[in-house]
Amino acid sequence: MKSQAWKSDTILKKSNILTSDRHVPYYPFRIKQKENIWIIRNPITQQEYELNNSAYWLLSLCDGYRTLDEIITELSTYHNTDRYTILDLCFPLLEKLTKDGILWWRRNRMNFWKSPAPAGILWDLTSKCNLRCKHCVVSGGEAERDELNTLQCFELINEFAEFGITQLILSGGEPMMRDDFFEIAEYAAKKEIFVQVATNGTLIDENASQRFARIDACLQVSLDSSEPSIHDQFRQSPGSWNKTIKGIKNLVQAGVPVTLAATVTTINIGNIPSLYKYAKELGVQTFRILPFIPFGRGIYAGELEVAPEMMRDITKLLFSKRKEAGPVISSMEFECTFSPPLDHKTNANTRIGCDGAISYCTITSEGDVLPCNYFAGAEVENVKDKSFRWIWDHSRFLNYFRSLKVSDIYGSCQQCDWLSTCRGSCLAANFAHKDIFQSNCHCWLANP
Repeated sequence: MKSQAWKSDTILKKSNILTSDRHVPYYPFRIKQKENIWIIRNPITQQEYELNNSAYWLLSLCDGYRTLDEIITELSTYHNTDRYTILDLCFPLLEKLTKDGILWWRRNRMNFWKSPAPAGILWDLTSKCNLRCKHCVVSGGEAERDELNTLQCFELINEFAEFGITQLILSGGEPMMRDDFFEIAEYAAKKEIFVQVATNGTLIDENASQRFARIDACLQVSLDSSEPSIHDQFRQSPGSWNKTIKGIKNLVQAGVPVTLAATVTTINIGNIPSLYKYAKELGVQTFRILPFIPFGRGIYAGELEVAPEMMRDITKLLFSKRKEAGPVISSMEFECTFSPPLDHKTNANTRIGCDGAISYCTITSEGDVLPCNYFAGAEVENVKDKSFRWIWDHSRFLNYFRSLKVSDIYGSCQQCDWLSTCRGSCLAANFAHKDIFQSNCHCWLANP
């Protein structure tokens, strides 16, 4: 009989993946039953796995609060089997899902937090889109079968207003593909919620521009190059560049504030300086670059992801252009490394990464509430079933993200002088690369 003085730290050393400093597992994704088996889908790769009842029970206990020791003890008690045997049976699945990036490990248990209302919400009104962009995180194209209808949207906006939410970003897909788009946007404005719209700009005529102006909306329009062929290639729609430019000009003419947003990829990175110059000519207020993250439709276009040192060079160039007259350049990832670090040691309890689940969140077209839409597929609550305010307070997934600290990151970030400033940056990029707590995969200091 093996000793009962069993320690999870000792067992975890069986693998270089399940290390002793990350012994609280969390499996956050949906598990669906089909006849006598359970099905899980990896949202990173879309691969499906089949589980038996025992594997389902194991994953249901991986809730971000129980330690592995407690999980194995609970299973061994139920089955009246020693813990070493139980662990040997569980270990292959735990190791597989950890290596695949969908079982997460921390040193600490998660907590539930009383958090103020978010400052803003990004709301994907629809998955329907008139383009087929290579990077689209929601794989926009056709509308989902169970998207919120007009009345449900109005009721949700009422909730936002009562909760004190002051900013709403309407996105998609292409949000203007909804027939009731302006009804929704105008209703939100009447509730004194500041409306922003993330759009590809192809549907914005003079009338639409005037309607945006009347509700004091602000628009972010996606444009990836000053050269039509590059933009159209990325958006997979011939002629889309011309339509987007017309849309931007209509907005500027109507006095609507415009942010020009470019997703930086290997096919347009050389054009970014020219695009910034063109943004000046168009008269937009703000210029923004976004990293390509291989998720959604982007998993089939991984070759578009830019190497960290190339992203550093373009970021540094734009950083220097802040001294020039022209559009305001939005904050860029890891630009803090171009300035001296703060003169203090990073507190291990500093909150990790971005402000998803803290000051903003995403609502999908079907009503799921997420920290951001890169985590679609998680087991989360839906606004059709519960009030947004209840979800904001009680969602396990949102509260898990609120529990994360910079001490959860491993690797070179822990020795970085800028950790207290960037806080590990975007978790979604790491998640797309199958290791949510690694030192950030896009950082040029972590990946020289």
